[in-house]
Amino acid sequence: MLVRLTENAPDVATILIGFPTIEGAAATVSGIIASGLIPAALEIMDRPMVEAVENFVHAGYPTDAGAVLLAEVTGTSASVEAGVEVITATAHAHEATEVRVAVDASERALLWKGRKAAFGAVAQTAPDYYLHDTVVPRTALVDVLTKIYEIGDRYDLQMLNVFHAGDGNLHTLVAFDAKEPGMLEKVQTAAREMVDVSIEVGGSLSGEHGIGLEKRDLMHLVFSDIDLDAQARVREAFDDAAMMNPSKVLPEGSRCFDANGVRL
Repeated sequence: MLVRLTENAPDVATILIGFPTIEGAAATVSGIIASGLIPAALEIMDRPMVEAVENFVHAGYPTDAGAVLLAEVTGTSASVEAGVEVITATAHAHEATEVRVAVDASERALLWKGRKAAFGAVAQTAPDYYLHDTVVPRTALVDVLTKIYEIGDRYDLQMLNVFHAGDGNLHTLVAFDAKEPGMLEKVQTAAREMVDVSIEVGGSLSGEHGIGLEKRDLMHLVFSDIDLDAQARVREAFDDAAMMNPSKVLPEGSRCFDANGVRL
């Protein structure tokens, strides 16, 4: 294995931006990427998530905003300054109500603490939550988010959104109580529709959480039929001891086993 070590960037700026709507925040992300700037991070939280995080961490997020965009640029001091200018101008073009650059490392750490505590903050809302994980083209963020909120409204579900907007990686969290009769089935049905919406615009089933027992049965939405024997041989090549998630997505190896389970 080869590992490349690189020095930390000499300068960094973390920017907190408030918007009246999540559509404005998503459009800003698309605008930033279209400008040619690739920030180190672009994270979006909608109002329900901001309220939960702020109540939990007190990170200084504007709770009156419809959505918050947390952006970070790294590099030389000159490139960071230029990046902040691009992000600020793009945000104002999409009706940003607040643009604040962290003044020091302590404020920057607090802003990121809020983002990292988002999943834990959801526990204030309901005893259970369903975490969604799909990827869509960044140019489709606004359209997909609109449809996801429509799905939530149609099923009368409480949703909080926090996601890696710069990657187009959506993380809709559905807060619910699994003890309520029929609730889990309703959440899963709505989640399937969210997957369909993402796939329809050229998205993917997962951005970082992978294909598990649930999404295994949705793989036909993006992949053609494949030979199970060939798939088994691929698994065997990379996982000869069958240690990686046995009996899940990939089938067991193609070789035979004896009565004691020893590979022949």
